[in-house]
Amino acid sequence: MSLSLHHFIHTHNVDKEKYDKLHKKKFVQFVDSLVFIVAFVGPMMTAPQVYQIFHTQNAEGVSVLTWFLYSLIQAVWLLYGIAHRNKPIIISNIFWIFWQSLVMIGAIIY
Repeated sequence: MSLSLHHFIHTHNVDKEKYDKLHKKKFVQFVDSLVFIVAFVGPMMTAPQVYQIFHTQNAEGVSVLTWFLYSLIQAVWLLYGIAHRNKPIIISNIFWIFWQSLVMIGAIIY
């Protein structure tokens, strides 16, 4: 028995009929809409950190290594989203990488 994520994804596919039936449900439509909103809003939660760094020109206590590792994780999720053609994952991770890059740039500069 394989316990890999790849195995799980490819052995738990929902066939087209079940997929269509599922996406006709109001709750699923709501969650689908909500995840697109979160894909934009979630990464914006980093904006105050970016503002703080560039406004004060001080990045004391900000770890470039930590933010780099966050970005590396987001890059893997971005690749996963691209591989599975999952728009919310792609959108969200592009924005996460953008904002995390700004934190890293500010931390390096200041």
